[in-house]
Amino acid sequence: MTKVILYYKLVFFFLLFAKDLSGQSKKALDHTTYNSWKYLSGDNISPNGKWFGYEIKNKAAFQLLLLGNREKMDSIPNGANLQFSADSKFCTYMVSSGAEAKNKVFRLRNLLTGELTDFKGQPTASFIKSSPCLLQIIRKSKADSTVKKTTILNNLTLYNPASKDSVVFESVLKHRYSDDQNYILILQQERKISRLSLFHIPSGQKKVIASGKVNYTMATFSKKSDQLAYISEAIKAKDTLYKICVVKTKSGQRLDSITNSTRGLPSGYRISANELLSFSANGQKVYFKSSPYTVADSVKKKKALVDIWKWDQSTIPPMDKKGIVTNTSNFYQYVIGNKKVVPLSDSEMPYLQFPEGDKEDISIGFSDLRYQKLVGIEPSRLYDVYLVNMETGKNKMVLERKYYIPKISIDKQYVSWYEPMDSSWYSMNTKTLEKRNLTRNIKDVFYNDELDMPMHSTHYGDAGWDTESHWFLVHSKYDLWKIDASGKNAPVCLTMGLGQKQGIVFRYIKPEKTERYIDLKAGQYFTAFQSKTKKDGYFVLKPNGSFDKLALSGHTYGGLKISEDGTACLWKKGDFIEYPELHYSDQNFNNIKKVSITNPQQKEYNWGTSELVTWESFNKDSLQGILCKPENFDPSKKYPMIVYFYEQRSDLLHRYNAPDAMKSVVNWSYLVSNGYLVFIPDVVFRTAEPGASSYDAIVSGVRALTAANDFIDKDRIGINGHSWGGYQAAYLITRTNIFKAAMAGAIVSNMTSAYGGIRWETGQSRMFQYEHSQSRMGTTLWDNPLAYIKNSPLFGLPNVKTPVLMMHNDQDGSVPWEQGIEFFTGLRRLNKPAWMLNYRGEGHLLEKKENREDFTRKVMGFFDYYLKDMPKPDWM
Repeated sequence: MTKVILYYKLVFFFLLFAKDLSGQSKKALDHTTYNSWKYLSGDNISPNGKWFGYEIKNKAAFQLLLLGNREKMDSIPNGANLQFSADSKFCTYMVSSGAEAKNKVFRLRNLLTGELTDFKGQPTASFIKSSPCLLQIIRKSKADSTVKKTTILNNLTLYNPASKDSVVFESVLKHRYSDDQNYILILQQERKISRLSLFHIPSGQKKVIASGKVNYTMATFSKKSDQLAYISEAIKAKDTLYKICVVKTKSGQRLDSITNSTRGLPSGYRISANELLSFSANGQKVYFKSSPYTVADSVKKKKALVDIWKWDQSTIPPMDKKGIVTNTSNFYQYVIGNKKVVPLSDSEMPYLQFPEGDKEDISIGFSDLRYQKLVGIEPSRLYDVYLVNMETGKNKMVLERKYYIPKISIDKQYVSWYEPMDSSWYSMNTKTLEKRNLTRNIKDVFYNDELDMPMHSTHYGDAGWDTESHWFLVHSKYDLWKIDASGKNAPVCLTMGLGQKQGIVFRYIKPEKTERYIDLKAGQYFTAFQSKTKKDGYFVLKPNGSFDKLALSGHTYGGLKISEDGTACLWKKGDFIEYPELHYSDQNFNNIKKVSITNPQQKEYNWGTSELVTWESFNKDSLQGILCKPENFDPSKKYPMIVYFYEQRSDLLHRYNAPDAMKSVVNWSYLVSNGYLVFIPDVVFRTAEPGASSYDAIVSGVRALTAANDFIDKDRIGINGHSWGGYQAAYLITRTNIFKAAMAGAIVSNMTSAYGGIRWETGQSRMFQYEHSQSRMGTTLWDNPLAYIKNSPLFGLPNVKTPVLMMHNDQDGSVPWEQGIEFFTGLRRLNKPAWMLNYRGEGHLLEKKENREDFTRKVMGFFDYYLKDMPKPDWM
């Protein structure tokens, strides 16, 4: 390991070299920069907050791990996957070498002494959380001829870096730790014999729990780690059945077993091998699932391969194939020692939320059976909601036709949910069934008042229930409220109403290691975004109730990580010009230090700037947008401009755009570096007029900008959109000739034919998105056919004078590629200049590197030809 070596020397060189470049013209980004541009990832902070590290890599072969503290940083070429021990005295990471970095060494570092220990053999490793520094190391075992080739066996090593003691378990198929991580259950397989063993980590004692020619599919520990349950199957049985065994972890004594013949399990059902196995909080019950099974036919017969579509069936075959609504297994509980299974769900109520916390007498069940035919028609799923007695298994329907599944308080006395009918949050007492409107008397907005889709009202989200009371935490448009579900206490605005006063949207950040319930006695962090100014940042709610600003500025913040002891933070900060670099500070954002410089070579290139613009649409809407200019912008020159749009994108004003090959739409940084202006207008929509709405917003924005700025060449403006943006691009060129070139990807060209199509990635009908969602038609095709025709670009093709490049791939699971074909063949029939790209086998977005690079070159060649008078590409 070398300290602050080559990478930071190169950084220093680039920064010095940048001064010399300041008086010279800088390079434009080209297609060779994509693979060399670097990205920061894998950032991690030690539990005591004193150590941190991160990775810098690119798409070529560059990989660098930087590890250190406030005083110094070390650089580890080809390092990755940094982890810290619970006591913050050790860290581990992987180091690669050789051709394509295939040789991997797992390295352990003593952070106090700097001592290094390497583990070879292509291992993976991680620290055991309950131990100060115990490490598990996994390597592949040598091949065993008696074991199936598809079975992967490993050697598992437990290594203590403090004492350097270790214990090795060979031929391990699976392993699992208890919640307190004092025990490890190990499944080993040798010579067709499976052996299930329990190892007590503190004492080093191992005992065999079960063994034989059987498969063990699942296992779990009780919350107190004093019991263990596992599922086993008989390998050679004609019809495989399963059983659950419960044992004491300390002695290995078998306490109980559950089989298909156990009282209460219905005939024709068998215990599910891999779906669910867990203990109740008190350890007295085991939860599992069972599913129906039939005896396999001994004589295989050839059958016709046919899908039957039935008009009165609740689903259609594509949905069945995707498993969208399929649920054939039921939930059960077994009271240990009671010799009886109690069903918790059934065919009428197939879904169950398992309760968390120490109190488990009531849970929430739900069913969509009555509404499955509406999947693909309604904007979201509908459910009937039940309260389930977890002692008896009896249930009672308490709510019908709900878009939102309620959440239950930690003491199980209340449930809460959002009611779209009156745009309010409700609670219900689980004993009395008394309902209470929680937000009606609060002077704040709890529904999305900016939603422009023809659907039920939506909310701004909830943060969940408090850990110790009946307080339910709900986001309003700007703030976070805690509301007493019982109504005995007045609501409290945890963010002090600051959001509503200053137009700042506060949103609670759920910790990475989070429970379902929130402990307000601990400090809680919030993102902060000021919609009007686009300032971004963080605030903190302290245990004493104060709500303090940590950062709020014209940047983009993200990736907040807080050390386990709460003393230090890692976070990223960037803007249009600067890559989101990693910063290190204390928990109050004091003593801030920028600890990364990811792309020093950016100084060599002509970059760009972004600014917020405003205008009034043709429909009198006040709109915002982003105008990006080259770094070497000269207002006395004329610039071509490309307009990119989707819905509302002005919130991305300060987002960094790394140069990259396109998946679907243009790269802003590449465009401005190459002498283009980029305009990103917000679009607001009206029901049944998505096309006209797009025209009113985008064309008005273009005209407002060209009227106010002579540096925009109004005769050299192109447009680009993909998916919903592609639809808008296709529509716009049927309405106006102000654009000299258009690139439209994955378009809907004919709403009348797309309406009845299938979203093949989900198997659902596309009707919902026209009636209620993004397409915003608001009615069925038959209720307003003229509106569907009016908003379909296909019917305006005779008006098109703009050359158009399209991309629509044959495996697009979101928009049927036949929609692109309809548009292209129509333009071709009318003898209008059009090109369509189909990257065979690709979906809605391009994923393959070679396809993305090819697409980028073609798109830029197309725009350069029409907007810059550059030579016409051969492929055109």
